[in-house]
Amino acid sequence: MQRRITEAHLILIVTFALYMGYQWLIQWIPIKNVIFHMLMGQVMLVLPGGLRYFVCCRKKQDQLAERMLFVPISNANIKMAVAVIISAYPVIAILNSFSMLFVKNQVAAVMPYMMKLGYFPMLLVMAVMPALNEEFLCRGILYGAYRHHSKKAGIFLSALIFGLLHLNFNQMPYAVYLGIVFALMVEATGSIYTSMLMHFLLNGFNVTINFIADRMMTSYGNVNQQLSKTTESVSQTLSSISCRQVLTMAVVLTVFLFFNGILIYSTFRINGRTMKNDCSKGRILDIFSVLFVIIALILTYINTDFL
Repeated sequence: MQRRITEAHLILIVTFALYMGYQWLIQWIPIKNVIFHMLMGQVMLVLPGGLRYFVCCRKKQDQLAERMLFVPISNANIKMAVAVIISAYPVIAILNSFSMLFVKNQVAAVMPYMMKLGYFPMLLVMAVMPALNEEFLCRGILYGAYRHHSKKAGIFLSALIFGLLHLNFNQMPYAVYLGIVFALMVEATGSIYTSMLMHFLLNGFNVTINFIADRMMTSYGNVNQQLSKTTESVSQTLSSISCRQVLTMAVVLTVFLFFNGILIYSTFRINGRTMKNDCSKGRILDIFSVLFVIIALILTYINTDFL
């Protein structure tokens, strides 16, 4: 059982090294197409785990595919997944707002350039591929190995790794929260397709809203200037936020967290599943996971644009 944890963490280390190595090599690659480089970055996130999965599928005695919970989801679970991600959205927005008290909005900084790609390329790069690749790595390879030792600890560790993979403190808080929600829903439904669907819906909604807003602003002037002014205005508003407003946001956050928890709990009840472990021997932390967390934290600090 411990071998599975070590294998999962080695895949994580190799994946992260390939991803960061490719980002470093981009400056010497003659191809300047942004979509190509973003797609290649996503490929790096799934390549080591995908190769391991392919080998395991050829060896029928290996149960990696079964551990990763590639199981069809029912219509009832699809409805619950949609309800959970809708109720999670206000939490994401508030956590993003809190983080922007200290750091700049990393996503808003790249949006003006992404808009030039067009709606469907944006949807592919920012919604479809992350939903498949990041879920394959974090909820498939990692949580699939953790859950046989400790489901609760595995949910939090896989969520932390998911947050660190975003490499900035702006996205990290809500990414960790989403990592917890995604893993809980995978466990509640017994299928990784649940988290893939939720991840796609969330990112796809953000892409669509940003694209519509961009088209509306185009009629009023230069897009980059408009987005820049909007971002600056939001940052100024957040920096001058009062204690009463912070308290109000905290109350709203608590309410939606509770509602989100009720929906997830209901999903467990509907499917007759629990958080109990079949086996609790061994540990999910090892030298490889600790090494990743330390390196990722350092890179996250370097990559974050603080106010």
